[in-house]
Amino acid sequence: MGGFDTDCLVEDYELTHRLLHHAVAQGLHWRTDVVGGARARTDAPGNLGTFLRQRRRWFGGFLQTQLWYRHMIGDRRYGRLGTRMLPVKTFDTMQPLYGLTSIGLLIGNGLTGHYSVTNPVVLVISGKIGLDLLFYLWSLLLYRRWLGPSLQVTLVWAVVAALIEPFSFQVLRHGGAVLGWISFLTRQRRWGSQQRIGLIAPIQQ
Repeated sequence: MGGFDTDCLVEDYELTHRLLHHAVAQGLHWRTDVVGGARARTDAPGNLGTFLRQRRRWFGGFLQTQLWYRHMIGDRRYGRLGTRMLPVKTFDTMQPLYGLTSIGLLIGNGLTGHYSVTNPVVLVISGKIGLDLLFYLWSLLLYRRWLGPSLQVTLVWAVVAALIEPFSFQVLRHGGAVLGWISFLTRQRRWGSQQRIGLIAPIQQ
């Protein structure tokens, strides 16, 4: 297939689309599978600037891929990618618009006393926090089984993460998506430097 496309900011995502496009064009019965038993550790961004650059690249590359393979949207020949995933992803291109707008409306209605609007939203957010907490606890259990007692994460931090995530991480994620739109519209093709500080020693199997 010619390897990764150096013009794309999300090389793995684009290559998956290109493989399926090639398979359909050549009448090949290829499919993409997820290896559920694979284990890996990822070094998350170590500061705010690095995080925003990462999200800028991810979202800008997502927009690139969505544009390049727009002919696959709704096409049954591409299976669930064409009929399910890509139509949903089309709406996701406007994520920063409705994400940041909803946050602004929530704050504005709360400050002006329009609680008939904010109260139902707060209930939904509370439900999301509860669901997120369950997933955090589940992921902690899985990581403890994998890494053993070396995992220095406690229940307290899982609860804190669940409580602040809608008002911190999600806002930053939408901000990164705005930068991704700017990168896409200005046709920037740079990844940007990433400061990695988390992984120090290799994992002992």
